[in-house]
Amino acid sequence: MSGGGAPVSGRRPIRLRLSEADPWSVMVTGFLLLAGLGVLVVATAGVSWIMLNAMAPDVLPAFSTFLAVAVGVVTVEVVLGTGLVTLGAFLYNLSAQYSGGVEIAVTEALTGPPPAHVRTLLLMARARRRLRTQIPARTQSDRRTD
Repeated sequence: MSGGGAPVSGRRPIRLRLSEADPWSVMVTGFLLLAGLGVLVVATAGVSWIMLNAMAPDVLPAFSTFLAVAVGVVTVEVVLGTGLVTLGAFLYNLSAQYSGGVEIAVTEALTGPPPAHVRTLLLMARARRRLRTQIPARTQSDRRTD
């Protein structure tokens, strides 16, 4: 029945060519991801200090010192990481000018539901049909009295 087109094989390829990355978007996304990771690292460092201090009191430096070092390390990580992902976007754009970018091909399976689901749906449709024939339909006068 297909009118001279490609035969239907159950899969439809979808092709995407990534030929350019917007450096601003890459920078903002990288910053947000790294900042979120930094918050997790600082929280983990704080919980670790509390647990270690409970096991061995007066061995670790003060909590404020420990937290200041953790925040400093995370700040450096966020700044350098954001700079590196932005530089990576610029380098990708330069290389994509010569190579054409990256092509991604995704195939989507066009299969239906499993046979067990089809049988279940058919049984439900039959049961609904039987119920509708057994239950009398409400008339307009019945609806007005409710």
